[in-house]
Amino acid sequence: MDATKTAAIFAAATAATSWQSTNLGLSARVDHDGFTWTVQLPKEGHGRAYISGSSGLGGDTSEYVEATWLETAEIVEAAMAATRI
Repeated sequence: MDATKTAAIFAAATAATSWQSTNLGLSARVDHDGFTWTVQLPKEGHGRAYISGSSGLGGDTSEYVEATWLETAEIVEAAMAATRI
């Protein structure tokens, strides 16, 4: 996956307002380029955010593409803002 696409997916995750808590940590599903991508935050708060897969026409895929530390910080901030009560 090219850097432009991953940057766009991670940018979409910073705008996500719906995050789910799973046994793997918080995750959000974002739409980009005709696919729905899952962006995952590490469970214990250690490590970077990553793209764990996509779904769309043709089926589902598993991925593991890490965000930069700066992208991770922005995604964590968005997730915390969206999950505050």
